[in-house]
Amino acid sequence: MALAALLVWRFVATFEPAQQFLAPGSAQLELARPGDYVIWHDHRTVYQGRSYDVPAALPDGTRFAVQAPDGNEVAVRAFGSMTSDGSTGRSVSVARFQAPAAGAYRVSIQGGFEPRPMSVGPNRLWPVLKLVGAVLAILAFGVGSAVAAGLYGFSASMPSEPVPAGAPLPADREKSLRQIATVIYGLQAAALVVGVTFFVAVILGYLRRKDAAGTWLESHFTWQIRTFWWSLAWTILGVATAVFLVGIAILLASAVWYIYRIVRGWTELNEGRPLYGR
Repeated sequence: MALAALLVWRFVATFEPAQQFLAPGSAQLELARPGDYVIWHDHRTVYQGRSYDVPAALPDGTRFAVQAPDGNEVAVRAFGSMTSDGSTGRSVSVARFQAPAAGAYRVSIQGGFEPRPMSVGPNRLWPVLKLVGAVLAILAFGVGSAVAAGLYGFSASMPSEPVPAGAPLPADREKSLRQIATVIYGLQAAALVVGVTFFVAVILGYLRRKDAAGTWLESHFTWQIRTFWWSLAWTILGVATAVFLVGIAILLASAVWYIYRIVRGWTELNEGRPLYGR
């Protein structure tokens, strides 16, 4: 939690606000760092004490030009896929450019329209997505670690003495191991919604399989562990080839196979039967 909070604080602390100016016209803007920048049309806002409320679309023929600190022209591309709503108004993206270095940039917007506010700011879409992904990964790791620690403590309190070869499994020992196997199937099923339990399940399976060695329950722990590794392998292959149709087919087939493994294993466990096959 502390690391996630630190990442959010760092993102906010280094936040570079958009800089406004009036167009048609040009303005010299100080950009703090190189990277992807967006030109916004602030069509509904208040600028220098005056309210503006104009159509979101700029008139045809509007021209954009950006000059880098070294005097070279920077390529400007149309970019109209984002909107921004805030307490001060509403904006739409109209263009974007890559700033090669920090420094003073001359941004010019020309066209036959009444003056209106424009602004330039860093493209925050990808940084925000990276931040959200990092925070979710940290939270998932924390939750998964806590669940794994709790389950390990729960399983460690159960009898773990090895069973002599050919000896029947004591009733209390069999009950304990069946409970653990049931929990693992449940964690694997929950992974369809909460992905982190996918990893918690395999950790628990490895921890308890040795206690079931030589018994019919060992086959279930082996089945669960193999389910993890094969499913992980097929998922990686599917994601790697997702740009092609075969990747989507692999992911769908992997999901169906994964569900089948859980259902079959759970059914056989409830019937008190071992599992055969891979």
